[in-house]
Amino acid sequence: MSMILRIFILLLLLYVSSLSPLSAAESRHHPEQIAQQHVQDGNWVAAREAFAEAAQHGSPTAMAYLGWIHEEGHGIEANDALAAIWYTRAVEAGASHLAVKLGWLHLGGSETIRNRELSEQWFLYGIEQGDLDAHVALSSLLIADAQGGKNTHRLEQAREWLLIAHQGRHQVAKFFLARLYLEGIGGYPVDYDMAHHYSHLGAEEGHPQMQGWLAHIYREGLGREPDPIAAAKWAMLAAIGGDPLGSGIYTTLEQELSESMMNTARQLATDWASR
Repeated sequence: MSMILRIFILLLLLYVSSLSPLSAAESRHHPEQIAQQHVQDGNWVAAREAFAEAAQHGSPTAMAYLGWIHEEGHGIEANDALAAIWYTRAVEAGASHLAVKLGWLHLGGSETIRNRELSEQWFLYGIEQGDLDAHVALSSLLIADAQGGKNTHRLEQAREWLLIAHQGRHQVAKFFLARLYLEGIGGYPVDYDMAHHYSHLGAEEGHPQMQGWLAHIYREGLGREPDPIAAAKWAMLAAIGGDPLGSGIYTTLEQELSESMMNTARQLATDWASR
Protein backbone atom coordinates (compact mmCIF):
# COMPACT_ATOMS: atom_id res chain seq x y z
CA MET A 1 0.00 0.00 0.00
CA SER A 2 1.42 3.40 -0.98
CA MET A 3 2.37 5.97 1.66
CA ILE A 4 -0.20 8.43 0.25
CA LEU A 5 -2.93 5.81 0.63
CA ARG A 6 -1.89 5.07 4.21
CA ILE A 7 -1.89 8.76 5.11
CA PHE A 8 -5.33 9.26 3.53
CA ILE A 9 -6.74 6.31 5.47
CA LEU A 10 -5.21 7.55 8.72
CA LEU A 11 -6.66 11.05 8.30
CA LEU A 12 -10.12 9.71 7.56
CA LEU A 13 -9.91 7.33 10.53
CA LEU A 14 -9.05 10.24 12.78
CA TYR A 15 -11.90 12.29 11.33
CA VAL A 16 -14.54 9.63 11.82
CA SER A 17 -13.37 8.88 15.35
CA SER A 18 -13.85 12.55 16.24
CA LEU A 19 -17.39 12.54 14.86
CA SER A 20 -18.84 9.42 16.47
CA PRO A 21 -16.69 7.48 18.92
CA LEU A 22 -17.57 3.80 18.94
CA SER A 23 -17.21 1.17 21.59
CA ALA A 24 -14.75 -1.65 20.90
CA ALA A 25 -17.60 -4.07 20.20
CA GLU A 26 -19.32 -1.65 17.81
CA SER A 27 -16.06 -0.88 16.00
CA ARG A 28 -15.54 -4.52 15.05
CA HIS A 29 -18.88 -4.60 13.22
CA HIS A 30 -19.29 -0.99 12.07
CA PRO A 31 -19.56 -0.78 8.23
CA GLU A 32 -16.85 1.87 8.04
CA GLN A 33 -14.41 -0.25 10.00
CA ILE A 34 -15.20 -3.21 7.78
CA ALA A 35 -14.80 -1.04 4.67
CA GLN A 36 -11.45 0.30 5.83
CA GLN A 37 -10.20 -3.23 6.33
CA HIS A 38 -11.32 -4.08 2.80
CA VAL A 39 -9.38 -1.03 1.53
CA GLN A 40 -6.23 -2.24 3.28
CA ASP A 41 -6.78 -5.69 1.76
CA GLY A 42 -7.33 -4.21 -1.68
CA ASN A 43 -10.87 -5.58 -1.93
CA TRP A 44 -12.42 -2.53 -3.55
CA VAL A 45 -15.77 -4.06 -4.44
CA ALA A 46 -16.46 -5.03 -0.84
CA ALA A 47 -15.08 -1.68 0.36
CA ARG A 48 -17.48 0.27 -1.86
CA GLU A 49 -20.43 -1.79 -0.66
CA ALA A 50 -19.54 -1.25 3.01
CA PHE A 51 -18.92 2.48 2.53
CA ALA A 52 -22.22 2.78 0.65
CA GLU A 53 -23.99 1.19 3.61
CA ALA A 54 -22.32 3.62 6.01
CA ALA A 55 -23.13 6.52 3.69
CA GLN A 56 -26.80 5.56 3.76
CA HIS A 57 -26.65 6.06 7.51
CA GLY A 58 -25.30 9.59 6.99
CA SER A 59 -21.56 9.10 7.50
CA PRO A 60 -19.64 11.98 5.84
CA THR A 61 -16.42 9.98 6.10
CA ALA A 62 -17.90 7.09 4.13
CA MET A 63 -19.14 9.57 1.53
CA ALA A 64 -15.64 11.05 1.32
CA TYR A 65 -14.15 7.61 0.80
CA LEU A 66 -16.62 6.90 -1.99
CA GLY A 67 -15.67 10.19 -3.63
CA TRP A 68 -11.98 9.29 -3.38
CA ILE A 69 -12.55 5.78 -4.77
CA HIS A 70 -14.40 7.17 -7.80
CA GLU A 71 -11.91 9.97 -8.30
CA GLU A 72 -8.86 7.70 -8.21
CA GLY A 73 -10.49 4.73 -9.90
CA HIS A 74 -9.81 2.15 -7.20
CA GLY A 75 -11.32 -1.08 -8.47
CA ILE A 76 -13.55 0.90 -10.80
CA GLU A 77 -13.17 3.23 -13.75
CA ALA A 78 -12.26 6.71 -12.55
CA ASN A 79 -15.17 9.12 -12.73
CA ASP A 80 -14.72 12.61 -11.34
CA ALA A 81 -18.39 13.44 -11.88
CA LEU A 82 -19.41 10.68 -9.45
CA ALA A 83 -16.55 11.72 -7.18
CA ALA A 84 -17.93 15.28 -7.10
CA ILE A 85 -21.38 13.97 -6.20
CA TRP A 86 -20.03 12.01 -3.24
CA TYR A 87 -17.76 14.83 -2.06
CA THR A 88 -20.71 17.22 -2.24
CA ARG A 89 -22.81 14.87 -0.13
CA ALA A 90 -19.96 14.63 2.36
CA VAL A 91 -19.76 18.42 2.66
CA GLU A 92 -23.52 18.64 3.13
CA ALA A 93 -23.25 15.98 5.84
CA GLY A 94 -20.67 17.99 7.76
CA ALA A 95 -17.26 17.44 6.13
CA SER A 96 -16.80 21.11 5.24
CA HIS A 97 -13.04 20.69 4.70
CA LEU A 98 -13.85 18.88 1.43
CA ALA A 99 -15.15 22.13 -0.08
CA VAL A 100 -11.57 22.89 -1.12
CA LYS A 101 -11.33 19.49 -2.76
CA LEU A 102 -14.48 20.24 -4.72
CA GLY A 103 -13.12 23.64 -5.70
CA TRP A 104 -10.02 22.12 -7.27
CA LEU A 105 -12.01 19.28 -8.81
CA HIS A 106 -14.36 21.65 -10.61
CA LEU A 107 -11.45 23.84 -11.65
CA GLY A 108 -9.21 21.18 -13.18
CA GLY A 109 -11.42 18.14 -13.64
CA SER A 110 -12.84 16.66 -16.83
CA GLU A 111 -14.94 18.76 -19.19
CA THR A 112 -18.01 17.12 -17.69
CA ILE A 113 -17.58 18.91 -14.36
CA ARG A 114 -15.16 21.74 -15.13
CA ASN A 115 -16.81 24.93 -13.98
CA ARG A 116 -14.84 27.98 -12.85
CA GLU A 117 -17.83 29.69 -11.23
CA LEU A 118 -18.72 26.57 -9.24
CA SER A 119 -15.09 26.15 -8.26
CA GLU A 120 -15.04 29.65 -6.78
CA GLN A 121 -18.32 29.00 -4.97
CA TRP A 122 -16.81 26.01 -3.21
CA PHE A 123 -13.69 27.94 -2.26
CA LEU A 124 -15.88 30.74 -0.92
CA TYR A 125 -17.91 28.22 1.05
CA GLY A 126 -14.69 26.95 2.59
CA ILE A 127 -13.66 30.50 3.44
CA GLU A 128 -17.01 31.08 5.14
CA GLN A 129 -16.35 27.95 7.21
CA GLY A 130 -12.99 29.34 8.29
CA ASP A 131 -10.92 26.87 6.24
CA LEU A 132 -7.49 28.43 5.73
CA ASP A 133 -6.76 26.12 2.80
CA ALA A 134 -9.74 27.70 1.05
CA HIS A 135 -8.35 31.19 1.73
CA VAL A 136 -5.06 30.26 0.06
CA ALA A 137 -6.69 28.31 -2.77
CA LEU A 138 -8.92 31.13 -3.98
CA SER A 139 -6.19 33.71 -3.46
CA SER A 140 -3.77 31.70 -5.58
CA LEU A 141 -6.43 31.42 -8.27
CA LEU A 142 -6.96 35.18 -8.32
CA ILE A 143 -3.21 35.79 -8.46
CA ALA A 144 -2.96 33.41 -11.43
CA ASP A 145 -5.77 35.36 -13.09
CA ALA A 146 -3.93 38.62 -12.52
CA GLN A 147 -0.78 37.22 -14.10
CA GLY A 148 -2.82 36.79 -17.25
CA GLY A 149 -4.25 40.28 -16.96
CA LYS A 150 -7.64 39.17 -15.63
CA ASN A 151 -9.55 40.36 -12.56
CA THR A 152 -6.68 42.50 -11.29
CA HIS A 153 -9.19 44.43 -9.18
CA ARG A 154 -9.58 41.32 -7.00
CA LEU A 155 -5.94 41.24 -5.89
CA GLU A 156 -6.60 43.25 -2.75
CA GLN A 157 -9.21 40.71 -1.68
CA ALA A 158 -6.69 37.95 -2.38
CA ARG A 159 -4.16 39.71 -0.19
CA GLU A 160 -6.66 40.03 2.65
CA TRP A 161 -7.46 36.31 2.50
CA LEU A 162 -3.76 35.47 2.44
CA LEU A 163 -3.16 37.63 5.50
CA ILE A 164 -5.91 35.78 7.37
CA ALA A 165 -4.34 32.46 6.38
CA HIS A 166 -0.88 33.69 7.38
CA GLN A 167 -2.14 34.86 10.75
CA GLY A 168 -3.58 31.38 11.16
CA ARG A 169 -0.09 29.98 10.51
CA HIS A 170 -0.87 28.51 7.11
CA GLN A 171 2.49 27.51 5.68
CA VAL A 172 1.77 28.46 2.05
CA ALA A 173 0.26 31.91 2.55
CA LYS A 174 3.62 33.63 2.94
CA PHE A 175 4.73 32.25 -0.44
CA PHE A 176 1.96 34.05 -2.32
CA LEU A 177 2.29 37.21 -0.23
CA ALA A 178 6.01 37.38 -1.04
CA ARG A 179 5.28 36.92 -4.76
CA LEU A 180 2.60 39.57 -4.75
CA TYR A 181 4.89 42.18 -3.20
CA LEU A 182 8.05 41.17 -5.07
CA GLU A 183 6.69 40.82 -8.59
CA GLY A 184 3.95 43.44 -8.60
CA ILE A 185 1.60 40.93 -10.21
CA GLY A 186 -1.23 42.51 -12.18
CA GLY A 187 0.04 45.98 -11.36
CA TYR A 188 -0.19 45.40 -7.61
CA PRO A 189 2.13 47.90 -5.84
CA VAL A 190 5.61 46.47 -5.33
CA ASP A 191 6.78 46.64 -1.72
CA TYR A 192 10.30 45.30 -1.23
CA ASP A 193 10.16 45.60 2.54
CA MET A 194 7.13 43.31 2.65
CA ALA A 195 8.63 41.05 -0.01
CA HIS A 196 11.75 40.73 2.15
CA HIS A 197 9.65 40.08 5.25
CA TYR A 198 7.69 37.17 3.80
CA SER A 199 10.59 35.79 1.77
CA HIS A 200 12.74 35.76 4.88
CA LEU A 201 10.09 33.87 6.84
CA GLY A 202 9.89 31.24 4.14
CA ALA A 203 13.65 31.09 3.70
CA GLU A 204 14.19 30.50 7.39
CA GLU A 205 11.72 27.62 7.20
CA GLY A 206 13.79 26.04 4.44
CA HIS A 207 11.72 26.88 1.34
CA PRO A 208 14.28 26.79 -1.55
CA GLN A 209 12.36 29.09 -3.90
CA MET A 210 11.90 31.71 -1.20
CA GLN A 211 15.58 31.38 -0.31
CA GLY A 212 16.25 32.18 -3.96
CA TRP A 213 13.98 35.23 -3.78
CA LEU A 214 15.77 36.40 -0.65
CA ALA A 215 19.14 35.97 -2.34
CA HIS A 216 17.86 38.07 -5.25
CA ILE A 217 16.65 40.81 -2.89
CA TYR A 218 20.02 40.99 -1.13
CA ARG A 219 22.07 40.83 -4.33
CA GLU A 220 20.10 43.56 -6.09
CA GLY A 221 19.66 45.69 -2.98
CA LEU A 222 15.88 45.82 -3.38
CA GLY A 223 14.57 48.17 -0.71
CA ARG A 224 17.87 47.98 1.19
CA GLU A 225 21.62 48.17 0.72
CA PRO A 226 23.04 45.28 -1.29
CA ASP A 227 24.47 42.49 0.89
CA PRO A 228 26.47 40.12 -1.32
CA ILE A 229 27.45 37.81 1.53
CA ALA A 230 23.84 37.35 2.65
CA ALA A 231 22.91 36.90 -1.01
CA ALA A 232 25.53 34.18 -1.42
CA LYS A 233 24.43 32.43 1.77
CA TRP A 234 20.81 32.20 0.74
CA ALA A 235 21.68 31.46 -2.89
CA MET A 236 23.81 28.52 -1.78
CA LEU A 237 20.98 27.11 0.34
CA ALA A 238 18.47 27.67 -2.47
CA ALA A 239 20.78 25.94 -4.95
CA ILE A 240 21.16 22.95 -2.64
CA GLY A 241 17.36 22.76 -2.55
CA GLY A 242 17.21 22.76 -6.35
CA ASP A 243 16.01 26.32 -6.95
CA PRO A 244 17.15 27.59 -10.40
CA LEU A 245 17.19 31.27 -9.41
CA GLY A 246 19.32 30.60 -6.35
CA SER A 247 21.64 28.36 -8.33
CA GLY A 248 22.17 31.04 -10.96
CA ILE A 249 22.84 33.74 -8.37
CA TYR A 250 25.31 31.52 -6.53
CA THR A 251 27.23 30.78 -9.73
CA THR A 252 27.43 34.48 -10.54
CA LEU A 253 28.53 35.46 -7.04
CA GLU A 254 31.27 32.83 -7.04
CA GLN A 255 32.81 34.75 -9.93
CA GLU A 256 32.20 38.22 -8.49
CA LEU A 257 33.14 37.87 -4.82
CA SER A 258 36.50 37.32 -3.21
CA GLU A 259 37.35 33.89 -1.84
CA SER A 260 37.21 35.33 1.67
CA MET A 261 33.66 36.64 1.16
CA MET A 262 32.53 33.34 -0.36
CA ASN A 263 34.03 31.40 2.53
CA THR A 264 32.11 33.60 4.96
CA ALA A 265 28.89 33.02 3.05
CA ARG A 266 29.50 29.26 2.96
CA GLN A 267 30.11 29.22 6.69
CA LEU A 268 26.90 31.15 7.33
CA ALA A 269 25.00 28.69 5.17
CA THR A 270 26.56 25.75 6.97
CA ASP A 271 25.72 27.27 10.35
CA TRP A 272 22.11 27.77 9.25
CA ALA A 273 21.79 24.23 7.94
CA SER A 274 23.24 22.70 11.12
CA ARG A 275 20.98 24.59 13.54
